Amino acid sequence: MGFAPTVRIELPGDLDVNLTSYVRHLRAANMSPKTVLTYSEAVQQLGSFLADRGMPTEVAEIRREHIEAFIENLLGRYRPATAHNRYRGLQSFFRWLEEEGEVRETPMIRMKPPRVPETPPDILRLTDLRKLLATCEPGRTLEDRRDAAILRFFMDTGARLAEVAGLRFDPRDPDATDVDLERGLANLVGKGRRPRPVSIGVKTVRALDRYIRLRSKHPSAGTPWLWLGRKGQFTASGIGQMVRDRGRQAGLGDAIHPHLFRHSWAHASRSRGMQETDLMRIAGWKSRSMVERYAASTGTERALEAQRKVGVGDEI
Repeated sequence: MGFAPTVRIELPGDLDVNLTSYVRHLRAANMSPKTVLTYSEAVQQLGSFLADRGMPTEVAEIRREHIEAFIENLLGRYRPATAHNRYRGLQSFFRWLEEEGEVRETPMIRMKPPRVPETPPDILRLTDLRKLLATCEPGRTLEDRRDAAILRFFMDTGARLAEVAGLRFDPRDPDATDVDLERGLANLVGKGRRPRPVSIGVKTVRALDRYIRLRSKHPSAGTPWLWLGRKGQFTASGIGQMVRDRGRQAGLGDAIHPHLFRHSWAHASRSRGMQETDLMRIAGWKSRSMVERYAASTGTERALEAQRKVGVGDEI
């Protein structure tokens, strides 16, 4: 995946030893490093909250009201989506404790997750995407060619940040290379470490080819990662910062981030007639609800266009 975040565990009561074992359980279940980090952070935040307020920190003594107080505190400080995310992490943790016999019954058994308002995600329009490419595509430096290739890859595939950052490259070993320029294909490793192929268009292939030619001269060209920075692998955090910097250069403000490309790609794919099952397979989604969420930003826009094509009134 290109990154392996560590989990630093220092918690009161017996939360620390249980969280250490829980993290091992998640890793043994082949959960992604990001999922492991997200779920463990939920437990760590709960532990800090309970200790600060003099509430129980022994897992067998934690009750529903303690967790509800924690979720309520989150809702007062962060977006509902953040509270919902922490709820899911705690739900998984206490379910594991119940399975392991550490608690007789999870205190969350009759709890419901906090409601997340339907707020369609933003998307980038074609004019925005062209402005982003204009900040680097004409350039001839390694950084310019690399950034143009990364941006086009995001735009073309709707891939997640971690999937793009984890792309491998070894010109001597096809099995250790995730991009096939001749066939216009790339192999991604998504959530749950599930691999899937995606197609890349001729412009993305050209951008990758231009970058790879300069990559061969990089001091770290022998490393197994496709994207290289000044000190070696160009990590997910580096890619995220690059996207923000290019967004500012393009005059699009400070809110540009890699996941916007996924939203935009989903909308564009649906607008061009891609079927839901195909969209789910390419995007690596298991649930149709993800299709609805990612394509919701311009759902009315697509519906109006479909209505115009039908043109019922014009036939009367």
